[in-house]
Amino acid sequence: MYYTGLNSALQQYRHSEQDASGYHLDTEELYFGDIGLKWGSCANPEQRVYSFKPRQNAIVSHFRLDDPGKDQRFREKHFVVFREAAETYELSISPTRGGTRQFFELMLSEQLFKSIFTPESDFMNRLGETEIVNHPLHGFYAAMQPNMYAIINEMKSAPYRGSLKGIYLEAKSIELFLSQVSQLDKGAGNAKLKPADKEALYAVKSYIDAHYQQACSIVDLARMACINQTKLKTGFKALFGNTVFAYISDLRMQEAKKLLQDEKLPVGEVADKVGYAHAHHFAVAFRKKFGVLPGSIK
Repeated sequence: MYYTGLNSALQQYRHSEQDASGYHLDTEELYFGDIGLKWGSCANPEQRVYSFKPRQNAIVSHFRLDDPGKDQRFREKHFVVFREAAETYELSISPTRGGTRQFFELMLSEQLFKSIFTPESDFMNRLGETEIVNHPLHGFYAAMQPNMYAIINEMKSAPYRGSLKGIYLEAKSIELFLSQVSQLDKGAGNAKLKPADKEALYAVKSYIDAHYQQACSIVDLARMACINQTKLKTGFKALFGNTVFAYISDLRMQEAKKLLQDEKLPVGEVADKVGYAHAHHFAVAFRKKFGVLPGSIK
């Protein structure tokens, strides 16, 4: 393991810019050793070209957390992994259409990537062999999983300071990257899906994201998306790296953990909010997911 946080001071930067057109960009960046983190929000009424000058050669993971503009090239709640070279390049960014785009970026140096590389991962092999740099739209693209949101939020509210914060953030950064590796390796089979099938499956995922607290059956989801049940089950796992019901369960559990930790709600109320009719069934599922009973999280 290549531990950088132990001997590297945290460097933190904030940046903000805006103009009379309604454009604004706000970022918060953290750098420590071979890792960089960036949280950002932007609004641009019109197509805009950004110029970038990376600090070093790196593997960049860009997470599109929210996108009111509904960029068709890069869907919200998805991520892309690409190689970035330490040379100036430009990127055209689509309009946000009256809202604010939220994003997060994880940057791992080439040296760190080589230290965690394993030939057992098909994605890592393909990433290591690609010579395309500074071109996100030619990167490796997949849907975000619920645990990725949780890790990003945990890094944002790291409970440590100084060198301990660096160690914590490094561990979380590696955890997030390995979660992406797993997702991209699982999704290797989605290339066999037809474009129409992918659109139907994305529609199912969007519906689940908005209604995971409600009961969702395979029959109802398949009927809604006009896709047969077998293709829904096999295609969903190929495209998103998880079964339909495991994905729903993950969404419920991550939301439950947030409600317990941040809002301090009673266990019974949390169970009801995330779609469980019985608090006991919720407690069993929560313990299976996190290894502890929900009451102990509070």
